[in-house]
Amino acid sequence: MVEQPVFLIVDDEQEVCNFFSYLLKQKGYRVETANTGAEASRKLIEHSFSTALVDLKLPDANGLEILKEIKQVQPRCEVIIITGYSTVKSAVEAIQLGAFDYVEKPFVDIDEMEELLERSLDVKAETEKLSLAQKDLGFVIGKSQKMVRLVSAAQKIAKKNITVLIQGETGTGKEVLARYIHSASHRSDRPFLAFNCGAFTETLLESELFGHEKGSFTGATHKKKGIFEQANKATLFLDEIDSASPAIQIKLLRVLETGEFLRVGGEEMCKADVRIITATNANLAIKVAEGKFREDLFYRLDVASLSIPPLRERPDDIDLFINYFLEKESAAKDIPIKKFSDEALLLMKKHPWPGNIRELSNTVAQALLLSKNNEIEVEDLPDRIRIEIASEKPGKAEIEAGNNKLHFSGTLKEGERLDELLTQFEQTLVESITFRDGFPFETFSSTLSEWRDHVVAAVIEAAIEDTYGNQARAAKLLGITPRALRYHLQKGLKKPGID
Repeated sequence: MVEQPVFLIVDDEQEVCNFFSYLLKQKGYRVETANTGAEASRKLIEHSFSTALVDLKLPDANGLEILKEIKQVQPRCEVIIITGYSTVKSAVEAIQLGAFDYVEKPFVDIDEMEELLERSLDVKAETEKLSLAQKDLGFVIGKSQKMVRLVSAAQKIAKKNITVLIQGETGTGKEVLARYIHSASHRSDRPFLAFNCGAFTETLLESELFGHEKGSFTGATHKKKGIFEQANKATLFLDEIDSASPAIQIKLLRVLETGEFLRVGGEEMCKADVRIITATNANLAIKVAEGKFREDLFYRLDVASLSIPPLRERPDDIDLFINYFLEKESAAKDIPIKKFSDEALLLMKKHPWPGNIRELSNTVAQALLLSKNNEIEVEDLPDRIRIEIASEKPGKAEIEAGNNKLHFSGTLKEGERLDELLTQFEQTLVESITFRDGFPFETFSSTLSEWRDHVVAAVIEAAIEDTYGNQARAAKLLGITPRALRYHLQKGLKKPGID
């Protein structure tokens, strides 16, 4: 016998509780209500729930806290967040914490509401539908829980008519995610237009975005529609939004607030209904603090914010991406599918991928073309990967690892003294960390990596100075190739800052 679904409604407005109670009881479901967080906690002890609808703002609790409590006490209970427009950003955060979806007050479309409630009772079907949509788009998510939660949030906000800000390093797939949001939105039958704000000067950018009238500037021989007019009823993706000048930012703010803009040299106000998705590899909050980006525009763009983690934080996904790109490139070039040898695959996994998924895709395509056998060997990989890994092998004047400590004894003139200093440094460093306050491990690890690169570059610079600027001779003395020497020099140019 199938167990009857039970719903929990948590809202300080009794009218909201009454509304959902009436709606759900008509369908034959059981309903429990709570007006406070404390009351909701008691109900969670007394009953088992299929779905909970939780208001973000309660007199004695935050909806996100109740969400976490529900997921801890009853992990199989799906949670739908109830929010006002002013708290949409928190609702998106809730989805990334495990909420099924969110609804905005006032509740206008009752049919859509009923559909959402029914879907919350069949998560398996919802997940399968999501997987099919991603497969159709060639959107590879991987195993990372960060990415799974991110894409789940993207799928949920896709159907809301709100602006989305996607942040992430170069090559992480910001445009791919934007296309996915468009495909899952109500505008999916309309075009998706992508535009890079960093590719134009200020004058050209204004003309490209908003269009111009004939004779408005030298070379304007006819009236031209801008990309906003072309994107009417569609989705517009603005990449490198941080490149927009202050004047352009003001115009963008007006479009977001009113949907209106003027063509360059124009007097007639134009209107456009556009879903805007923006992206940047910069930290816009820092740009705002530095006075380089308008605060009011930032808040308009940051209604729903999604941050894509870099590939180095998703090492378990590298195999998956390699296989995907191998199949894709083999099909595109109509050649038999190859595989990487164990040695080549090991090098690929060790590479930090500063260019992220784009770099990985290009590397696979290049290796596939260079390979003359059924297997892609180490020699088929680009120099930057082979050189970097080769440089990690212990050599005459390099660091030897042993007993989890670094040893310079026997390889450097003052090796024993350096060993002592490193031991002191390690002890001081570990003792200075207060884990209970939270510790930014990824930033710390990245800084140590930068420090290593900087030290390696400093050693190479000293060798070059010792050979009176002769890089080829310095490389020979160090036992590396001139190409490797230049690579390490360039990599170590940035001085690390340990805060």
